[in-house]
Amino acid sequence: MGENKENNSGVIEKLALITDGLQNLFPNGKTAIIIELDYKEYKKIQKNFRDVDSMYEQFKIDLSGTEIIFVLENTLVKEEPKKIEPIKKSIWDRLFFRKSGKSSVKN
Repeated sequence: MGENKENNSGVIEKLALITDGLQNLFPNGKTAIIIELDYKEYKKIQKNFRDVDSMYEQFKIDLSGTEIIFVLENTLVKEEPKKIEPIKKSIWDRLFFRKSGKSSVKN
C-alpha cells in the first residue's frame, strides 16, 4: 500500500510539472493532454488515481485547470476530415438541364 501511494505521488508530481510548464507557456490558453498507454500501463495508472470502472477505456483528471486524459492503446478514434469534391458541370449542362426518362403524361 505504501508503494502505491508513493507511485501515485510521483506520477502526480511529474504531471504537475508538465501542466505548470504548459500554463506558463500558454497563460491564456486552455490545455489538455492525451496520454495513450498499453493495457498494462493503463491499468496501473487507472488503479492509482481512483476507483474507475475497469470497463472504461479512458478516463480524465483535472490538474490545476489542465485536463489529462488517459486512453487505452488503440481505442482513440481518429477521424480525418472528408474531402467533398465539387461537381464540375459545363455552362451548357447548367443552362440546358433536363431530366431524362419517360414522360409522366399519357397521350
